[in-house]
Amino acid sequence: MLLTAIKLKLAAMVAVAGIDTAEMPGASKEFVDVLTSLKAEQDKVQQNPGTDPDVNKAFNDAVAKVRELVQKGDKDATYALAHWGVLSGANINEVAALFRKAADQGQVLAKAELAQVLMQAGAQNPEAVKEAIKLIKEAEAADNKVARRMLAQLHLQGVTEGEKGVVVVEKSVAKAKELLERGNKVGDGEATLGLAQLYSAGVEGVQQDHQKALDYLMEAGKQGNAVALSTYGARLLNGDPDTNESPKLVKKDVAAALKMFNDAAEKGLAAANRILGQIYENGVGPDGVDVKQDVTKAFDYYTKAANGNDPQALFRLGNAFETGIIKDPKGKRDDKDNILIQPNPKSALDLYRLAAQNNLAEAFFNVGVYYETGTVVDKDPAKAFTFHMKASTAGIPQAMNRLAGLYANGTGVTQDLVAAAGWYQRAASLGFAPAQIALGILYEQGAGVPQSRTVAAGHYSDAAQQGNALAMLRLANLYAVGVNPGTPEFPRAWAYAKQADDLAKASGNKADIDVTANVITQLEGKMADADKAEARKIYDKLPKPQAAPAAAPTPAAAPAAGESKKKK
Repeated sequence: MLLTAIKLKLAAMVAVAGIDTAEMPGASKEFVDVLTSLKAEQDKVQQNPGTDPDVNKAFNDAVAKVRELVQKGDKDATYALAHWGVLSGANINEVAALFRKAADQGQVLAKAELAQVLMQAGAQNPEAVKEAIKLIKEAEAADNKVARRMLAQLHLQGVTEGEKGVVVVEKSVAKAKELLERGNKVGDGEATLGLAQLYSAGVEGVQQDHQKALDYLMEAGKQGNAVALSTYGARLLNGDPDTNESPKLVKKDVAAALKMFNDAAEKGLAAANRILGQIYENGVGPDGVDVKQDVTKAFDYYTKAANGNDPQALFRLGNAFETGIIKDPKGKRDDKDNILIQPNPKSALDLYRLAAQNNLAEAFFNVGVYYETGTVVDKDPAKAFTFHMKASTAGIPQAMNRLAGLYANGTGVTQDLVAAAGWYQRAASLGFAPAQIALGILYEQGAGVPQSRTVAAGHYSDAAQQGNALAMLRLANLYAVGVNPGTPEFPRAWAYAKQADDLAKASGNKADIDVTANVITQLEGKMADADKAEARKIYDKLPKPQAAPAAAPTPAAAPAAGESKKKK
């Protein structure tokens, strides 16, 4: 079996589902026992995903036991229930209430995470921001590393209140740097990475110093920071480019990079195994000259990383079980000897759930799609909405687009076209073409936003520039009837239809070719010879679309048109 459990040395502490009792001094035996039992069940799932035990049932059973401990006043259990949030069926208000209860009991992690929830209110709720800052300072004083980094970030930005600009947190690079240096001294790799970024960019009070930035980057990697490790590793794999902006400090040394990752993996850093998986899955250098592509070895490393609870490795394995994986990409997909992983949507969902329990935003989105489409699980629009909301607030544009669709249709939530437009706008601003098209349609119809065909055309154009044929056809239709009602522009409509036709012919999809050909025929029937000549001129001057990304294999839980589930 590909996913073979790694025998790990038993420790007094337990880390599972995004909870680490090493950060909870004095955690009760009852609470630790619940987590230990959950970890044992999840280890079995990682050995044979998609089979017994049921990862969702195991998690829900743990939640039920944790709820009992909450009733007994266990502050760490209260924090855990809040931290699991969406996964345990809670809404944002319930989550905040649980964090507050745990924080009032002195649970330091709860103070830091409640502050993060309150900070989302931003300028709309100054009192919430002030409370968040108070909690951050209290947690930092209790030596919480997350709060320390949050306070450093606040000092970098500065926080003021009201029209007179009353200072709530002083803008001070020196204080931010001091906090990050304190984190560095206690081995907080993320704080050390923050110092690397400060010296790399250079800010007021911290002179740009690329060598010092590199030194901190390397130190952060040694402290186990996955971002620093992969960033420095990428520089070793490729060598620093020759530019006028920064000196070439790192020479290409593939052997050194591999040794660094292997050493980190042997020390138990799950992320190092995941990075090795990425290296062998894709190969390094032209035609794999430096590191030959080896899919089997890649997924062995992903498995080791997943058994170390690396959320991105769990997610990548979920992708693999959703689509299936073959050993040789150049070989036949239906050759049994060439199949490394058979498609299994139940296994994929198990792994996505585990990744979501470790707070990976993309995993929340994918689990939401399963509930939205009713794949493997009963269709549950309300759960889909909750998962998509969690992923959306974490910045996933595909989730924002889905969430907007649920608001627009009143599926799993009360219909709200204004909220739908707002989420489409957020996804569109991130360059997500399906959301740009959906937002264009709302403006064209005047649904949830003021009607404006001019604005609609702008959104369609943004998507068309990305090579989206549907956006081109929407533009063709819009100009055919007239951006200004009653004043059709057939030549411009033809030019966009022709662009869509080019894409259809390039893809070889007969159904798409038939559609675009029919639109062009109808437009030409309304055009004089002079219009056709003008249409050709407009077509020649239109911006050439950017190359569209390669299509991913169709997942079992199919996303909305023009959209794919998140891949890693």
